[in-house]
Amino acid sequence: MNDSKSDNRDIKKELGETNKKRLKILLLVSLSFFIFIVTAAIFRDDGVIKVYHLNKKVELLKNNISKLKKENEKLNSEVYALKNDSSYIEKIAREDLGLVKQDEVVFEFVEKDNKK
Repeated sequence: MNDSKSDNRDIKKELGETNKKRLKILLLVSLSFFIFIVTAAIFRDDGVIKVYHLNKKVELLKNNISKLKKENEKLNSEVYALKNDSSYIEKIAREDLGLVKQDEVVFEFVEKDNKK
């Protein structure tokens, strides 16, 4: 009777050790698989790093589009003024082209250098 109890204990001990080994192997395989999946998710062509860089590029392009829209609105308003506003045309002719009206006298002041 004592032998059978001892045998049962030995069997239970062996089963416990076998289960521990299996658990360690399962844990190691699971951990390896997890590391593989995470590495693939980060470094493959459509991975996290690529998505991050693409999002940054989209943000820069949106900012560029916004600036270009503002510039386009400004240019459209200038085109409208050039087509429809004679006083604006006169202003541009005077300031940018240096034109004057007939019988108009222009005084130009030249600053002297105060350096000796």
